[in-house]
Amino acid sequence: MTAAQIDQVIERVLAGEQQAYGRIVRRYQQELWRVAAFALRDRAQTEDLVQQAFVTAYTKLDSFERGRDFGAWLRGITRNLARQELRRRARDDRRLMSYLAHLEALGDDDSADEHEAALRSALADCEQHLPQPARKALRLRYSEALDFAAVADAIGRTVAGARQLLQRVRLQLRDCIQEKLA
Repeated sequence: MTAAQIDQVIERVLAGEQQAYGRIVRRYQQELWRVAAFALRDRAQTEDLVQQAFVTAYTKLDSFERGRDFGAWLRGITRNLARQELRRRARDDRRLMSYLAHLEALGDDDSADEHEAALRSALADCEQHLPQPARKALRLRYSEALDFAAVADAIGRTVAGARQLLQRVRLQLRDCIQEKLA
């Protein structure tokens, strides 16, 4: 599609013809896929990110300046989302490394076995007080090691919803365990 054709499709979408946006998706899907896949190197996350890029572009379509390179604008959105995801991964990796160092330090302590037993007991007790959907999401993610997309499918939520639920559950468990061990 030419730049003029893209502008026409955008005008139709902005006028309320939502299905016209499908032409844009079909035109740029492979291009955005390559950008996301190169950055993330994970198929499921690439799929999620490309979909999110199209959703973000759709919600900000009225801010696109007609006559400009629409593909470049979409690629920019995709790169920004990929950078955000990579930063989130790096934060998670740092937290995991910090937790691992903490566990290793506990392993050097003679009372580590007692502490681990107390932690496990507190965790099991705290898990029992969670609502069933939260326990199911927790089990799928951490016991069965499913990715967020699979967890989301199993509990009937979006990927973002599953991540948000698990984040809240982790915070609830942390607070509950701290309370029990205090």
